[in-house]
Amino acid sequence: MKKALLLIAVLLNSILIFAQGNKIQIINANSLELTEIKGSKVKKLVGAVVLKQDQTTLSCDSAYVFDATNFVEAYRNVKINHHDSVFFTGDILKYDGNTKIAKLLNNVVMYDATSNLKTSELEFDLANNKASYYTGGRLVNGTNVLTSKNGYYYTSLKELFFKGNVVLTGDEFNMKCDTLKYKTTTKEAYFLGKTVIESSGDSVYAKEGTYNTEKQQGVLLKRAIVKSEQYNLTADTIRYDRKQRYSKAIGKVIAIDTLNKTTVYGGFAEFFGNKGKTYVTANPQILSIMDNDTLSIKADTIYTIKSTTKMKQEILMAWRHVRIYKSDLQAIADSLVYLKNDSLMTLYKKPMLWSGLNQISGDTIHFYINNRKLDSMLVVNNAFVISKETSKHFNQVKGKNVNGYFKAGKINFIQVFGNGQSIYYAKEDSQYLGVNVINCSEMTFGFSEGKLQLGKFITSPEAVFYPIDKLKPEELRLKGFKWELGKRPKRELHL
Repeated sequence: MKKALLLIAVLLNSILIFAQGNKIQIINANSLELTEIKGSKVKKLVGAVVLKQDQTTLSCDSAYVFDATNFVEAYRNVKINHHDSVFFTGDILKYDGNTKIAKLLNNVVMYDATSNLKTSELEFDLANNKASYYTGGRLVNGTNVLTSKNGYYYTSLKELFFKGNVVLTGDEFNMKCDTLKYKTTTKEAYFLGKTVIESSGDSVYAKEGTYNTEKQQGVLLKRAIVKSEQYNLTADTIRYDRKQRYSKAIGKVIAIDTLNKTTVYGGFAEFFGNKGKTYVTANPQILSIMDNDTLSIKADTIYTIKSTTKMKQEILMAWRHVRIYKSDLQAIADSLVYLKNDSLMTLYKKPMLWSGLNQISGDTIHFYINNRKLDSMLVVNNAFVISKETSKHFNQVKGKNVNGYFKAGKINFIQVFGNGQSIYYAKEDSQYLGVNVINCSEMTFGFSEGKLQLGKFITSPEAVFYPIDKLKPEELRLKGFKWELGKRPKRELHL
């Protein structure tokens, strides 16, 4: 009966050892000594020690082999070869052959075909091909160097996970974050938490995303920020290419041009830094400082081109449903072109502007800007100026072209050239005396308190004065009259 129980115990122990892992084999040693440590029988190996288990080989200067527990302690010049693909060196090793967990201490180095990792303590799970450290480590992958407090390396997948004070440095960049996943074969970094990527000319901030350190391309998430010499860009998502100086921004886009004191908003934007081009759509808006005021431009699409070596001009273009708002001037048009170097802004296709109680329209309107202030304008073809006098009466000036001049941001003076016509209400002591109907090819008008004032009629004027009640309502309107107050832009600012 005792023999049967003993046989069962031996069989159970053999089954347990087999389930836990194969026995560690002694391949070589210059000397072997049987000894006892804390009541356990131990083999002490010294000199050129080589041990093996499955596809893993261990060499060292000396070792203790605990046969009963399938455990090894190795000292000095410890080297591990795992499947001829991952290698380790260190001063001390404690290895459990059942769990296949190796713990290396002091001057630990792990390396494979792609990377080299140095740390003071390392745990390697041979069964799951996972290396872990918790006392700080430094990994070199090509020209990339990663340091962190904690790290996990899945050697078969060539993937690393870093946690705590992570720093990734390459030839042309430096990344700092709290949590990072890194693929050694593709040099792709996946980061979580507050992350900063700095390089010559650019700084990137994000809370989540990916960054290919070789291609220097990334996808930046959660209100990412890209700061460059040209602009500061913020958006929900940014696709970033440092080499091409390209960014695609999606969701609540904010781009600040600090040099030109301009801010661009939109739902979608592309920035072609090498080409000096910017494209913004999805309800885009530009805010710019002008006349100590804020100028707002909205349109369906806004496109800018900055000066390059081939082109010495900076251009802003806006297409479809252009709306301009300034506290003392508003305008609409189908499209807009602003040539910064020429200080010229042009509104195309049924442009119309308002200043105070005045409305001005024509086929095309040119604005001239001097020192970020409106200086003058030219209304080309079918120029029409309407100034509200009462809820029913309007002073009107019409001609082929109109030159206008600004003072303190407001229209101060206009000149009418070609086919000039005017309807102007005369009054005395707040009482209307009548209406002047005048035809004159060239005439000038001033403005006072935001209203059109009776001007000078230069070339062969034909003038008739009528009592107001002697003219029909339709006769008090020049041909083409349209009071379009409902189209006047209201304050539209992103906050």
